[in-house]
Amino acid sequence: MKSLLSTIFLLCIAFTVNSQNEKALAAFDSIYYDTAVNVSATNPTKALHTADSLYLYSDMEIQRLRSLMLIADLLEKQGKRQLSVENALKALTIAENIKDYQWQAKIYGFLSTQYRNIGFLDQGKKYLKKGIAISSKIENKQLASQFRGMTYQEMAYYAFEENKFKEAIENVQLASLSFEGVQNEQFKNFLIGNNEEMFGRSYTGLEEYEIAKEHYYKSLEYLEKSGAINTQWGAMSFQGLGNIFLKQNKLDSAKIHLQSALSIAEKTDHTALKENVYRNMASYYKERKEIDSFSFYDNKYNTILQENISRTKKSINSEFNRISNKKKATSNPNLYAILAVIVLGVLALLFYFRRKIWKLESVDTKESDEKKSTKIVLPQKTEDELLEKLNEFEASKDYLDNKISFSVLVGQLNTNAKYLSHILKTSKNRDYNTYINELRIQYIVEKLKTDSDYLNYKISYLAEESGFSSHSKFSSNFKRFVNLSPSEYIESLRD
Repeated sequence: MKSLLSTIFLLCIAFTVNSQNEKALAAFDSIYYDTAVNVSATNPTKALHTADSLYLYSDMEIQRLRSLMLIADLLEKQGKRQLSVENALKALTIAENIKDYQWQAKIYGFLSTQYRNIGFLDQGKKYLKKGIAISSKIENKQLASQFRGMTYQEMAYYAFEENKFKEAIENVQLASLSFEGVQNEQFKNFLIGNNEEMFGRSYTGLEEYEIAKEHYYKSLEYLEKSGAINTQWGAMSFQGLGNIFLKQNKLDSAKIHLQSALSIAEKTDHTALKENVYRNMASYYKERKEIDSFSFYDNKYNTILQENISRTKKSINSEFNRISNKKKATSNPNLYAILAVIVLGVLALLFYFRRKIWKLESVDTKESDEKKSTKIVLPQKTEDELLEKLNEFEASKDYLDNKISFSVLVGQLNTNAKYLSHILKTSKNRDYNTYINELRIQYIVEKLKTDSDYLNYKISYLAEESGFSSHSKFSSNFKRFVNLSPSEYIESLRD
């Protein structure tokens, strides 16, 4: 996961301040680490509240600085990159005022990560170079070495962006050497675990899967020692293993590791992690030919993918405005406008093709599964009971609830997805979406026929009344089933 390095930039000072005899920071450090690593993975809202409290009640500038960076890191995981960068820049101002070169270097590293994540690679590398330059002023050799290690990790992430996996391995090896002198055992295990995950990802990119698996397993061992196995870092290694087992068609092993990753991801607000986990879960069920579960995770994946791209676009727009305002007096704004348009265009195309390819890959699976579903033979008693439950569902008008979904209906009818798909196809000659949408249109048509007040309602109200999420979906389905637009049909009734 390309965004998690930012957290590591925040942690290393928490394990060295005591060596500088700053005993007053001991309690702060304990809360800080627990919030950054453990609480953020299980209760993101609580973590953000804790970080806010640390900032509000801190007596020292260094504590306020670190609290701001913790807030920035938590916001970044939630995809709120604009707010994240704003907090980081506030922290940078404090670091510059108190001449804390250690934190200046780390904040530059954090900012490098943010700009890399939105595709501003050149801007990101500029911040990384600033971090390297300022790190020469760090007197504490241990901290300086740790920062160099994290710089090598960041350089590995840039290599990942360009699919230069051998270069990534070289940088991770250099990072490992830089971390050898870390004295705190817990933090050292955490850093090594992170490095092992990056090795696993690199060898996966090189299609050397057995070597990659060894590194992923090592990552989990070290993360367990550090107490971070049930965090997003553990989820990354579980996901990496699950992905490899999928490629090797070892589906049982894939399921075990992907479910471990899913269990962790669902407890976090880490949107990029969820995107990858949902995509791999959809791939797993696609291989299993389980169409309903595939559709469930495919929908979750596409939803969060669209949300993440939308957030990234906002971040790009915000950064474009910031740069334009900052350099307006001395630079040609057209240059930045062109840059923003190019990046936004690339992102739009990326989203379009990622989604298009994914959907195209799913077509054959959906068609084959629908064919398979007709081969299911239900006991007559089961079929009769299910049909009776469907009749009760129709009579209850629960289909008007815009939150109804296939999985929800399966639960309401106390059946399973295959049985429901089969009965809809054989008895109703409909798939789920057609079945629900037709019921909704039939309902509103009946209302229009029997209650003249409905003829005066706005189309948007009719759409909402019948359970559709938008005016356009209502209108297209109305036209599909009635062969007239809603307005045309209403006029025909008035005549």
